[in-house]
Amino acid sequence: MKILCLLFACLALPAHARIDLNAVLEASRSHNLPLLARMSEAALGDPLEMYPRYQWLTAQITTLPEADANNFLARYPDTPLAERFRAEWLKELGHRQSWASYAAEYPKLENPNNELQCFFAQAGMALGTEQALNAVRAIWFSGQAQPQACGPVFDALQAQGKLTSDDVWQRLRLVLFNDNIDLAVSIATRIDSASAINYKQLSILRTQPEKGWPQPAESRAGRELALYSLGRIARNTPERAAQLLSEVEAHWPEPDRQYAWRLIGVQAAKKHNPQANDWLARGGREGMDAESRAWSIRAGLRAGDWKGVLERIDTLPEQQRQEPCWRYWRARALKELGRITEANPLLADIANGGDFYSLLAREDLGTVLEPASIQYQASEDEIRAVQQWPAVKRAQALFQQNWRTEAVREWNWGMRGQTDQMLLAASEFARRQGWYDRAIYSAERTRELHNASLRYLTPYREVVEKLARTEGLDPAWVYGLMRQESRFIADAKSSAGARGLMQLMPATAKWIAGKLGIKRFNPNDALDIRTNVMLGSRYLREIWSGLNESQVMASAGYNAGPNRARAWQATQPLDASIYIETIPFSETRDYVKKVMTNAVHYSQVFGSGQTSLKSRLGKIPAKAGNDSDNPE
Repeated sequence: MKILCLLFACLALPAHARIDLNAVLEASRSHNLPLLARMSEAALGDPLEMYPRYQWLTAQITTLPEADANNFLARYPDTPLAERFRAEWLKELGHRQSWASYAAEYPKLENPNNELQCFFAQAGMALGTEQALNAVRAIWFSGQAQPQACGPVFDALQAQGKLTSDDVWQRLRLVLFNDNIDLAVSIATRIDSASAINYKQLSILRTQPEKGWPQPAESRAGRELALYSLGRIARNTPERAAQLLSEVEAHWPEPDRQYAWRLIGVQAAKKHNPQANDWLARGGREGMDAESRAWSIRAGLRAGDWKGVLERIDTLPEQQRQEPCWRYWRARALKELGRITEANPLLADIANGGDFYSLLAREDLGTVLEPASIQYQASEDEIRAVQQWPAVKRAQALFQQNWRTEAVREWNWGMRGQTDQMLLAASEFARRQGWYDRAIYSAERTRELHNASLRYLTPYREVVEKLARTEGLDPAWVYGLMRQESRFIADAKSSAGARGLMQLMPATAKWIAGKLGIKRFNPNDALDIRTNVMLGSRYLREIWSGLNESQVMASAGYNAGPNRARAWQATQPLDASIYIETIPFSETRDYVKKVMTNAVHYSQVFGSGQTSLKSRLGKIPAKAGNDSDNPE
């Protein structure tokens, strides 16, 4: 085949023309295979030569001969594009039911998704091996819809008795918890009482959860419908759900009664309802999922129930118990209970890192963050060596054409398995190129050698410090927030429309511009570095001054809205670390931890300011009596 010769054999062609990736992508979208073939031929010898080839192959993947796919994978091994193509090719092999080829290629893929795992199980069934089938059983237990490829696997598991009726009921409960009634009806067909759970019933209960209450509790289906109703009610008024449950629970089996209390308790805990801790205690701990276990601990923290916190952490599964979060709170609970000799060794075990919990643990032991003892400076030879890495060359070429997503993928791929020295050399190279996000990424991956000035970069420092101080803000905190928002990508744009270094929404930027007297403001102006920092700093100051000048609350408010940050206060002054830990939104909870941790490290880099995390966190004051509990 002449095209194959052009693509894979005739490698002596002197074609080093710069590849126009946008033109390649347009040819792919228009399915112009001859043009893609010519582009692939012209690209031979270019660092990005694989990109037009990839587009040429994927544009015809449903008819692609296996030899062509195998040639591409062999020619570009150990590259992110080969890994991406391998996943797409495996999906096509699965659709073709080419099971022998699938089984041979699948082990080479690093992170198969659920669809590819299910295709592998199908391959095993066809080839007479059962190990893959058994491994896929865990995929069943999800509240989300699974790929079509998993259907035959689930059918086989059920036929072999490896997927029982109890397993089906368990998944039905997970699906109803996620309010996916279409999927719930589909899953119900796998059990005898399918007719008891139908779309009409579930649709009514979704909008009118108390209609027909109490639901019949004699059957499993009736109790699941009742639990769905309680879950819907608890999302808005957990007190009402608790009242309804208390009226019928005596007639329910113990496992269902406990699940109902957990269901209500988790929703109440997210709303910081003072009864949440008691309701979760009534739910026991058997059969809890990871989210419910976490919120049972958070409810204990909010209630100051340190004994309950310790008991609940001690009953976590081993993997969850070893998470830094719960390791810290276990030690903290022991300390609060006066068991200092047990707490201190646990705190010491986690105090050597630089993350949120390590800093808290260090201060619980009586020390604050000190300058790192090792600040490795990469040599020029090391930096030049980095520039020769194929992945870095590809990343550089992709950045030049503004293909950021692909450039980031190539850069990250190139960092795998590198030594600390070379990671810091790569970080310094990225800093010089202005790829601040990749500089931070590489510097953060070191294990023993570190460089704080690379991990906590301070680009645009003259602008940022001046504007932060103009607004009366701590520059270290502003840098900490900016690092989390954009990783210093000046032209960053989020899927929601936020722009620039401080990720300002257009409406917010326009509002602040008006307060500053800026006329004829254009949302694109927010991409200008100075303008963005000026608007962002003023907006942050507005939030901060309206939230008791608390950096913790203002950070939460910057991410989730100041009304929400205000509503998450307690009726009494609250330890800021508990306030953070009990933020209902996982994204905001993680965001605030990282912003505040960043601020401490920036204070260290600046050589002045507040390097005590606990002092920076402070206390969260009690909420005002008229604050809403359900802000938008």
